[in-house]
Amino acid sequence: MTEKKDIKSMPMETLAAEMEALGVKKFRTAQLYDWMHVKLSRGFDEMSNLPKDFREKCKELYTYTALIPVEVQESKIDGTRKFLFGLADGNVVESVWMKYKHGNSVCISSQVGCRMGCRFCASTLDGLERNLTPGEMLDQIYAITRYPEEPFTQTEDAKKCEYCDFKRLCKK
Repeated sequence: MTEKKDIKSMPMETLAAEMEALGVKKFRTAQLYDWMHVKLSRGFDEMSNLPKDFREKCKELYTYTALIPVEVQESKIDGTRKFLFGLADGNVVESVWMKYKHGNSVCISSQVGCRMGCRFCASTLDGLERNLTPGEMLDQIYAITRYPEEPFTQTEDAKKCEYCDFKRLCKK
């Protein structure tokens, strides 16, 4: 049995090629991508405008990254929030949401563990376990975006930043 591919980690071009190989129409691929990266769906079952047999086929062939929120801690000083997320393999990672006058920022994990060995950091205790998949990194942002009290949004100045393009994530 071959290992399932992580569908949320696929760039649009790869997803399109995968779906074309399955005989899926292009508009369905666009709908699937929209559910994953715009509507921030937690799984195939939420994708209500996709045929049930197509969703079942996707479940059969692909994994769908949906991190499990374990804990949220909020600083009483500045409102910074630290999120602890569970991964499908039982590991956990942290992400931090920070509020600034120019907008909000999210710091995500890219690895489980660390091999730096800093004495003050708990991430280094067991060394580097593994790198996260693109889907696991994206879902940290998506999970924080879905957080009920204050979605990840940006001010007008942040939207004009020439170095990044997070316009798709903005809820305004």
